[in-house]
Amino acid sequence: MASSSVTGQVSTAMQPQVFINFRGSELRRSFIAFLEPAMREANINVFIDELELMGTDLENLLVRIEESKVALAIFSRDYTSSVWCLDELVKIKECKDQGRLKVIPIFYKLEPSVVKYLQGSFGDNFRNLKRNHQHEPVKTQKWEEALTSITQIIGMRLPEQSDRSDKEFITSIVEEVKKLLANISIVEKPPRELIILPKGKKPPREVTNQSRGIFFVPARRLDITHSENPENWTWSSIYDGQSEADIEVATLITVYWLHITGNFHTRKLTPGTKYEVVFILKLDDTASGWEEPVTLKLKLEHRGGSQSIQERTLSLDDYIDDENNWVDIQVGEFEAPPKSAAAKIFFSLHQYVDTDRKDGLVVKGVAIRPTAMDKATI
Repeated sequence: MASSSVTGQVSTAMQPQVFINFRGSELRRSFIAFLEPAMREANINVFIDELELMGTDLENLLVRIEESKVALAIFSRDYTSSVWCLDELVKIKECKDQGRLKVIPIFYKLEPSVVKYLQGSFGDNFRNLKRNHQHEPVKTQKWEEALTSITQIIGMRLPEQSDRSDKEFITSIVEEVKKLLANISIVEKPPRELIILPKGKKPPREVTNQSRGIFFVPARRLDITHSENPENWTWSSIYDGQSEADIEVATLITVYWLHITGNFHTRKLTPGTKYEVVFILKLDDTASGWEEPVTLKLKLEHRGGSQSIQERTLSLDDYIDDENNWVDIQVGEFEAPPKSAAAKIFFSLHQYVDTDRKDGLVVKGVAIRPTAMDKATI
């Protein structure tokens, strides 16, 4: 899988992300080994699964798809022998159907009809996999639907007996990706900013977010695993008196595996100012399954690739508010770098204890705010 940006003088870290879905054991040391550097040379910031931190849960790769704007689905002969390839393809289809992802199918030494109609060894591998997972009919049905859906998109192909070399084919792929990225705005929509005031006091309309220096990333802009499934999470709109606006919050119905992530660019912040990142949450009266601690992580990633990571654990049970008020859960603190060396922060909250059924968590969003401010007067 991968992440990328448009070409030009703009930092690749600011570009739309490209995800590459491929059969690792078949293509990693051959086709992908040449495609990845070719894309980087074209100023496309590629992220493949090998770059994911060791020890990270595989589910996090699905989060990377949700963060992406473009996906390359590379179909090869052994593609359907991998459960993970097909699971990724299902997520790609979901994001495409939601209008959040552009997809380019790549048929590498394989005809599109072979994929679409599950022919030859490609089809045999799929049917073997389907038999091995016959106890999961919903899952296998989604695999089949994803294969059918993605092959209906105009893609690129390199026939097995083609006169074109892999190098020539890769050059054409890079050019198509550059064209597609050129049509995608690289300017992120600024997050809704939140003015935090004492209870009962409304912010004057002339006070802006910029003057207070407080930014708010609402729950809808966070990546919350399984949040699209109403059996796991529900969404509702509430009137937020502090920002004088309706915002959506996510309420956890039930999960065993919790993962919430988000990001923010420091170019919006005041250089040299120390900021804190906090999740704004609450546990409702019926909340359960929070005996084990959650892990909070804050990563500051600089343009050159260097990064710093903060990590802490805490028990949400300790933050239950009897009056059902929102509480701040600090992720970490950092100093905003100079504009010329702007960086990106990534924040997350997770708990992977899959023996505990968790419910009752309500997520409002994440605030990024100066630590030196007197919060009683904000």
